[in-house]
Amino acid sequence: GQTRDGKDATNELSYLILESKRGFPIPYPDLAARVHSRTPEKFLRVCAEIIKEGQGFPKLFNDDEIVPLYVAKGAELADALDYAVSGCTETRLVNQETYINGCASVNLGAVVEMAMHNGRFKKLGNKQVGPQTGDPRNFKSYDQFFAAVKAQYEFLIGSAFKQQMIGDIVKPTKLAAPLTSVLVGACRREGCDINGYVPNSIREPFIDNIGFATLIDSVIAVKKLVYEDKVLTMDTLLEALDADFEGYEVVQQMLINAPKYGNNDDYADEVGKQVDGILANYLAKHRGLHGERFSSRIVPVTAHVPSGTVVGATPDGRKAGEYLSEGSSASHGAEHSGPTAILLSNKTVKHEGNKERAARLLNIKLSPAMVDGEEGTRKLVSFIRTWCDLKLWHIQFNVINKDTLLEAKAHPEKYRDLIVRVAGYSAYFNDLSPMLQDELIGRAEHAL
Repeated sequence: GQTRDGKDATNELSYLILESKRGFPIPYPDLAARVHSRTPEKFLRVCAEIIKEGQGFPKLFNDDEIVPLYVAKGAELADALDYAVSGCTETRLVNQETYINGCASVNLGAVVEMAMHNGRFKKLGNKQVGPQTGDPRNFKSYDQFFAAVKAQYEFLIGSAFKQQMIGDIVKPTKLAAPLTSVLVGACRREGCDINGYVPNSIREPFIDNIGFATLIDSVIAVKKLVYEDKVLTMDTLLEALDADFEGYEVVQQMLINAPKYGNNDDYADEVGKQVDGILANYLAKHRGLHGERFSSRIVPVTAHVPSGTVVGATPDGRKAGEYLSEGSSASHGAEHSGPTAILLSNKTVKHEGNKERAARLLNIKLSPAMVDGEEGTRKLVSFIRTWCDLKLWHIQFNVINKDTLLEAKAHPEKYRDLIVRVAGYSAYFNDLSPMLQDELIGRAEHAL
């Protein structure tokens, strides 16, 4: 990272901490490294070598994205330069940031399902959950369809805001944290408990997006196949979704083969930016209980797995009950243009002009053979530099073959020490649920 006066902070201890992870098959403590445009080549090489060990350490945070965002949100530059990693892909300003209430997530798979069914949700007995946006069979244009998606999305965002307001009102009346509060400079200065409103501090509630690429790819498929190419009617699409593609396998393949986010495809990423803009624009216009700016995050941890179990089939070709897309990564199996393409798609769809944004989790799975040896290290360092130059918040790696994961699932007794990077954390593969194991197996394996 950097010092409070903006100098590179890499030192001898930095290397010792990195080396402490080499050869120790334990998932905790977690390890993160802050990277910026002036990070020494030697430090990046050591990071790359530890990443190649295959345990998912260290995850990387980008000062060139995070520090300017904190300043835009009102932090002093010295405080922003002194940020600390906190949680999976979250960060905190030491002594300055005081918002600690749990925040809401929006299931983006549910958004598209409700848009396709006039606000109704199948898992709840076809109950009317969202607003009545109309029968999509009657939509005459893509714009009408996207307006329905936007309305359902904004309905869930509004519900999240109400939930947050209730929490912010009730929590200070029920809970106090005197020890935590006395350790936070802003709380000491203002004489306030951290569970309540602390004036003159950085307060940043957020809303998490779950299934980012699932929603983008679903909207793309409808736009392309129904409204532009006209190779599918909305009637047929709805029938296929309701049947979970049983008897509609050809339709499912058409949906799967539609353009997908994560391939540096201008067509797909334009739709992605439209989708990202729904929450970005909403948050730019709304404030919290004490005037706080909410931020958009894409940090599902593992919520995309259970969130998928309640969502029916979606127009991206995903079957009912399957996990949703993970973080800001592409949908499983949708990446066909290499790992750099997913970086470029992330950059393209992000609304950089909006400061109401924060962490975006990005997982990359690499084949061990592709980063083997000195040439592999060089490639990985170059890739990390590219990620840094694009000003993306976070990145982490699994360096493992799909066949190894399949073997580990079939014969867990042989792989008791196998550690994998899950979300913003690493864990023993054997400790994961079968569905989460399948999700990891399903992630695209890249060659640099």
